[in-house]
Amino acid sequence: MSFRTLVLSAAFAAVAGSALAQSQPYEQVEAPKTWRVDVGGGITHGFSATGNTGDDVNYTAWGSASYRDIVYANGLDGLGWNAVKTDDFRAGVQLRPRFAAGDIEGSSLERPDFGADAALYAYKRLGGVVVGGRVAQDVSGDDAGLQYFASVGHQRVTPVGLLRVSGYVVGGNDERIQRYFGVSPEQAPGSGYQPYEASGGLSGAGAVAFLAIPIGERFGVGGFVNYEQRLGDTKDSPLVEDEGVWRAGLIGVVRFSSGS
Repeated sequence: MSFRTLVLSAAFAAVAGSALAQSQPYEQVEAPKTWRVDVGGGITHGFSATGNTGDDVNYTAWGSASYRDIVYANGLDGLGWNAVKTDDFRAGVQLRPRFAAGDIEGSSLERPDFGADAALYAYKRLGGVVVGGRVAQDVSGDDAGLQYFASVGHQRVTPVGLLRVSGYVVGGNDERIQRYFGVSPEQAPGSGYQPYEASGGLSGAGAVAFLAIPIGERFGVGGFVNYEQRLGDTKDSPLVEDEGVWRAGLIGVVRFSSGS
């Protein structure tokens, strides 16, 4: 079962705010490769990277590539570099996609568009558990401020495939929370909303379960389910309909790799 490290679609960590195995030092379950490329696609519910209605079923393409798990790129983490890489520790930098908030039907409120964050991250494996996090700052000029994320996760090989479970918290500074969940006095007229000032702090806490199933040597399918509880001013924002959010998705990929 050489394809146990199958990665998920953009929904998995983008929604849950979690990094992929390329930046987290989980125990190796397949022989190292000089380079790897995964391509595929699938469906998600409760999330859309482009800002489409999350309650709809959205189709997404997936692609990722890495060189010796040092330099990598994927639709979730963007471009990354493991500047420090040992068996049980990884730290590095990323230029991450910052996903669009999506328009609100019937409102003229200006929402954040697709952008980019520059991030620093560090993850450590302690026994069978990986802990760590990242700090990311908007670099696309959208006044989206700073976001922080911390997680604890565990993975194991089951008779079916690779199972990974993790818990996380996510938050941001005043600028980030206000940009995504607040309504400024300048935005309020004609938007259908009263002004709402959202302060920084924790904005959500959640859990994710992901199962990857290999099919032969090169193919695989994966699925995830995620629940996130909104916290703080995010929970009370007039732009948020539900305090808790469920997300799920299915993905299929094919892998190309070479070297050892």
